[in-house]
Amino acid sequence: MSSRKTSVLLMGQTPPPWHGQAVATQLLFAHDWPGYEVHRLRMEFSEEMEEVGRFQWRKLQHLWNLIRRARSVLRANPGTILFYPPASAKWVPFLRDVIFLSAVRPLAGSTVFIYHASGLPVFVKGHWLRRLLARRAYHHAQVSLEVAQEALPAHQVFRAERARWCPCAIEVKELPRRREESDRRTEVLFVASLQEGKGVLEVLRTAVLLREQGRAGEFRFRIVGKWFSSEFEAEARGLHAELALEGLVDFVGQLTGDDKWQAYADADVFFFPSHYASEATPIVLMEALGMGLPLVTTRWAGIPAMLEGCETSWLCPVRSPVDFAAALVAVAAKRDSAAEVAERAKVYYRANFLPERFIERVERAFVEAAAPVRPGLEGGAVAVAQRGRASTSRAGLVVSTYLADQNPGHDRSFGISRMSQVMLETLQASGKLTLRTISSRTSQQAPAGVGDARILPWGTRRKLVRLLTDHFYPLFGNHGDRADVHYFPKGYLPLLSGLCSPSVVTIHDTIIQYDEDRYPEWRSGWEYAYWAWMLKHTLRRADVVLTVSESSKGQIQAFMQRHGIAPKDIRVTLEPCVYEALPQPMEPAKENYVIHLASCEPHKRTAHLIRWWHDAESRGADLPMLHLIGSVPPEVHGLLASSHSIVKQPFLEESALQAAYRAARALILPSEIEGFGLPALEAYYLGTPVCFVRGTSVEEVLGVATSKGGFELSDPDSMEAALAEVMAMPAAEVRACGLKLRDTYAADKVAARLLVEFEAARKG
Repeated sequence: MSSRKTSVLLMGQTPPPWHGQAVATQLLFAHDWPGYEVHRLRMEFSEEMEEVGRFQWRKLQHLWNLIRRARSVLRANPGTILFYPPASAKWVPFLRDVIFLSAVRPLAGSTVFIYHASGLPVFVKGHWLRRLLARRAYHHAQVSLEVAQEALPAHQVFRAERARWCPCAIEVKELPRRREESDRRTEVLFVASLQEGKGVLEVLRTAVLLREQGRAGEFRFRIVGKWFSSEFEAEARGLHAELALEGLVDFVGQLTGDDKWQAYADADVFFFPSHYASEATPIVLMEALGMGLPLVTTRWAGIPAMLEGCETSWLCPVRSPVDFAAALVAVAAKRDSAAEVAERAKVYYRANFLPERFIERVERAFVEAAAPVRPGLEGGAVAVAQRGRASTSRAGLVVSTYLADQNPGHDRSFGISRMSQVMLETLQASGKLTLRTISSRTSQQAPAGVGDARILPWGTRRKLVRLLTDHFYPLFGNHGDRADVHYFPKGYLPLLSGLCSPSVVTIHDTIIQYDEDRYPEWRSGWEYAYWAWMLKHTLRRADVVLTVSESSKGQIQAFMQRHGIAPKDIRVTLEPCVYEALPQPMEPAKENYVIHLASCEPHKRTAHLIRWWHDAESRGADLPMLHLIGSVPPEVHGLLASSHSIVKQPFLEESALQAAYRAARALILPSEIEGFGLPALEAYYLGTPVCFVRGTSVEEVLGVATSKGGFELSDPDSMEAALAEVMAMPAAEVRACGLKLRDTYAADKVAARLLVEFEAARKG
């Protein structure tokens, strides 16, 4: 057997210039990589920060040299793994990637991409030409390592076979504190490239606000870093002079080596008010944590996910000097417990951001990229792509799961998809079954590690394609050998259900029937007729029918009785919540607003809530701000324009949505009907209480932990009372509710119920 080492071509920018991506790449270049034959190829497109992302003629020569040298390495070492950091979301570096990767990737045995900068997937999808070029450059990598957790992840857009979250790391050098103990000012440190997006001007504005509050003598700010451009330096220094900040805010310049670490050692708090467009997991935050500093930073891009569970960080809205100042004052008030805070910061750093953690994540990607992937089966005119590790063994029960009917954000399957995600991940991790999945290019994908994950070579967002796929995929997309159970988490069987037997379905609700009865104009007649037929077909043909609440079970039984469908046993398995993996907050900082996940669907009653809020506002009621997240029915746009306490927000990226939940005083769910009410769990899991309509499934779901927050839709006074009731709940009570709900709806408990039902279906 050959003992030849796996060959890796390691590419990336190392300092200079000094920025997070370069520092992380330097760790990889400096590592010995025992067991691998590593070829290092430094990308030297920029030597100064002002050159990053900008066109220069010399870069074309360097690009040509990189292509030539990379192709030479790959030709001399067949099967080499190409490790490459894709570009930031700008035309010049994007085109550079297209040229380089088109010339080099065909010679590589496999590809591992590490996405340091956020925003590239959105940038690519925003223009037809970028989408076309990106297919050649980025699609179908063996492993996608993603430094930031984005709402639109790179692996989904670029069809990677495997994906891993891979925060970077840094080695800190602890130095003794040199500041005089008699200096009782709180020293606030900022370290970054000095550019507008990193928050330099916000530091100045925050310092002014503290001075206006009479606290100038309590703080000193030090801004460390190299200027990104002479133009911005002139702007920042001009504002510094205009605001008369001499003695309160110092521009220190760039520090490296021990000088930089000494700046951390002498500081009391690290302040990083970034709103940088390509922010991922900033290295400077890791450095500050490793040096034991509390953090004041922003709920922006990858930062909230990076600091999830960190007890020594204060996350504020971007461009908000009022919140920054309040957080800095709160940190300063805890100076007497600085040693305890420092130790907690260091514990978090050691658990997450040590260099060996980063090296381990990258090496795991090398192992996965070197593993063989079974090619897709050829099925007549249709080739079905394979994703994940090849596996021909059958570990216990074999369950085939259909996911091509879930297109999150493009149909009503968003909540179902979040449930499916955590449920399938838990089943996969249990080791008690062999999970197989069938997806489309645009639909919900299999969790990591699924050995037989078929991806149909088309998208299913268009209605006609989706309906044809739903009904006829068993002819070409089913797995070759027979599965023990066919599972449909969205709850609809195909027309060819006889080829998917035994079948288990999770029917979440009968809202289609509810809307047809009360809001017939909401959908077309054929849509109501089609989905009613689908539900009737499923209830008649499915071998096992599951649902998520007793309320939903009652809806289904009423539907069956109404349409003359023979009664059958319906089992309640409940629903898990994707936020179960996040720690339950102790005392999350709250802002004076409540949130509602707005929708144009009539049963969600967004328009009703807006009218009620507008009326209460006109009566002078003492209300917090109402933040509407999502789509607002057009008939109430006029009320929004005339309101001073309602804020419309678009659909938020995942990290921003979590931040909105945590900071809100309450979530309002005025829905007339729900199957389960997953947002209620999401809110409590992130430390926020919920107002809901009595008699719905939400009351049932939350009833195991609390009875607070219920109201009657027909009674505005009861809604106002419910809101006041939950906003008055102490943080400890909300936390206790969250912990109780987590225990009741734990993913492993739901998975255990599903396994019982799968076994029952197999045995008939």
